Amino acid sequence: MNNFTLHEVKIQSVHFTEILAGRKTHEVRLNDRNYQVGDCLNLKEIDDNGDYTGQEMNSQITHVLEGGQYGLAEGWCVLSLANTTPMQGIRLIGYLRDRLQENCDCTEAAYPLIEKAGCTTDDAKRTVEAGRCWVDEANHFLKKIGEGVA
Repeated sequence: MNNFTLHEVKIQSVHFTEILAGRKTHEVRLNDRNYQVGDCLNLKEIDDNGDYTGQEMNSQITHVLEGGQYGLAEGWCVLSLANTTPMQGIRLIGYLRDRLQENCDCTEAAYPLIEKAGCTTDDAKRTVEAGRCWVDEANHFLKKIGEGVA
């Protein structure tokens, strides 16, 4: 049986984003929880005021460097983390965003044809509006993790 502990910890937005993007692969922490290899951190993002943003992610601990060595104070540790946000998923978000943008553009271009045929464009307009909201959300996410916006 594989046992591990889930540690719920707060993390400032700047560090949360870097771990999410895969650029930060470690975390310096007070070792008040007996962190072990294989444990999981449930990282809960907080803003500059210490309030939760509602964003969370999980990272697995792959190595624990205990304090008292290499200039690290006793009682502290450096946790090496495995990023659980796969790059394939990030690429997929970008791909789907691009296809949805194209679909919205094509649907909008068809409005005159739909109206000429005597039909209403209400459903098409609602679909495009919802699609563009998703495109904006995807752009915000990709920009936040430094993947840019195409």
